[in-house]
Amino acid sequence: MSALRSYRLLLTWQTRRLKAFLPLAIVVQALFALGIVAGYPLLFPQIDRSTILFLATGAPAITLITMGVVAVPQLVAQAKTEGTLDYMRTLPVPRLVYLFADLSVWLAVVLPGVAFAIVVGAVRFGLDLQISPLVVPAMLLVSLTATSIGYAIASLLPQMFANLLTQVLVVFVLMFSPLNFPPDRLPEWLATIHRVLPFQAMGEVVRGTLASNSFPLPAGAVLLLGAWCIAAFAVTYRILARRA
Repeated sequence: MSALRSYRLLLTWQTRRLKAFLPLAIVVQALFALGIVAGYPLLFPQIDRSTILFLATGAPAITLITMGVVAVPQLVAQAKTEGTLDYMRTLPVPRLVYLFADLSVWLAVVLPGVAFAIVVGAVRFGLDLQISPLVVPAMLLVSLTATSIGYAIASLLPQMFANLLTQVLVVFVLMFSPLNFPPDRLPEWLATIHRVLPFQAMGEVVRGTLASNSFPLPAGAVLLLGAWCIAAFAVTYRILARRA
């Protein structure tokens, strides 16, 4: 069986397996983005243009991250428990093709929510965002990195620990990551941690392509995300490639 045909069949299989979850995931993402854009401004008595831009560009970044590092590992961990991954290993298809097919499904799920978050932020605050031509590869990089990390978490940890870690991560991302606010507001020790973790870099890449007239697109952030993506993907592939 050719790799392309295997990819198409696995893509269809994964879509059908998750058909009850996928529409719900898209709706939840939309509500999540709406909550950030509409709810966060209530915390501020007055908001200036800089704060507005952080909120408007932070919503799609948070949507990408939470789907990748929360929803993906929970469902992949569930698939491990149900034996779906063990069944996949018995199929005559390359493990790399399976991984690409699964990641493609998650990309298709997360991107509509991101588009909705961008539109809602622009409409809510009346912004004329200067969107960079690099926005599509930037969003794909952030999404692929987040989902690869989520996949690695689920592949390395038992379901109970994977679910617990995802809950810790969602709090960390929402409250203690510089996505809706500048990184200079963080304590120095936490700012140092974020220079290594991928979340701040994800926010910088999203901001730098959605509001390119106000924020730069740091090459260091792109390289850091690339390193995290490659590392997480390699870990996941190595575990999937093991014999059942």
